[in-house]
Amino acid sequence: MSTLLSPVNLIALLLFAAALAWRIYQVTRAPTVPNWAVTACVAGFAAAFLLQQPVVSDEVDALLGRGAARVANNALLACGLCALVIFFLGSALGPRRYRRVAAELVPLAAAITLMVVTMALTRPELRGLPLGPSTIHDSGVAVFYLGAGLYLIYGLVACTTWIVRYLRVADRNLRIGLRLGAIGLACAAAGSISRALYIVVAWVFGPLVKVLLLLGVPFVIVGTMLFLTGVTYPGIRARIAALRRRRQHRREHEALAPLWTVLVQAFPSIVLRTPPRQRGGVHRGHYRRVIEIRDGLVQLSPYLDAGFGEVVATDPGAAAAALKTALERHAAGEENDGRAKQVLPAGADDIESDVRPLLALSAAMTNGK
Repeated sequence: MSTLLSPVNLIALLLFAAALAWRIYQVTRAPTVPNWAVTACVAGFAAAFLLQQPVVSDEVDALLGRGAARVANNALLACGLCALVIFFLGSALGPRRYRRVAAELVPLAAAITLMVVTMALTRPELRGLPLGPSTIHDSGVAVFYLGAGLYLIYGLVACTTWIVRYLRVADRNLRIGLRLGAIGLACAAAGSISRALYIVVAWVFGPLVKVLLLLGVPFVIVGTMLFLTGVTYPGIRARIAALRRRRQHRREHEALAPLWTVLVQAFPSIVLRTPPRQRGGVHRGHYRRVIEIRDGLVQLSPYLDAGFGEVVATDPGAAAAALKTALERHAAGEENDGRAKQVLPAGADDIESDVRPLLALSAAMTNGK
């Protein structure tokens, strides 16, 4: 358990948890094949990571037999990579993608079959042992790790190539995540290639070039961290932006209260009636308030001058004074010209554009008391 909770593993666990939670959230919102594929990729990598930990692998081996955890670990890595390849193929090939996706399952099945067979043929005392000087010259061990490694190299290189292609058309925020993911996959591919070279040199020719094996570990670790960071970056950035927008709408909702209050007192009918289930939410309340204020100003506009909308933009204090006068005339029941006026600056074509002048008008209403 202490190994599982080491600083590096804790960081990896947090990244896996964040990435998987974000992908599951995306699937619940849009259960499309690409979303399922990326979610399966992250889930496969996360499960493979857990199976690498002795506290988990020992339990799996005790339950299913020695070497089972090692087979499951490499098989899950291969399945995760295959899911990522399928994601890119499904996004790029259009109607031809189903045949191409089916073709991708062939090398995956071959790689997993090779792993199962070679592990079964490996001497019992060597099953499940890590790759190293004491095991590399056994044919079962060498073929097992070489077969698993070659599929990983294929998948990592293919996914890196697809990501580099997408970088040309992706928006800025997504491009940052894709670039991190591509660098991570490239690092992992470099580590896998280094390990494959170690196997080939030692198994075929005999010499142990330990530096090739040692280089593979940091490349894979760094690559995994970068890939997970790239996967989670767009989601984290989106959540941060959503939180900022939520705080902004909450502040604007409160800042518009003075203007909204006087208009509701004059025209109670502007308050929108909505079902109880739809009343909650910061954004919904914010937009309701803006719409109600606009409706109140329109109803009051026969008491306002024709240029009121421009005065709001150029001199909110004067607009606030004119608004108070109009409210007093309306409350006194004075006659008006019966014509609706432009109550907001010209060019405001959406709710967000309307908010800025309304905030200035509401602040002027408060300061002018």
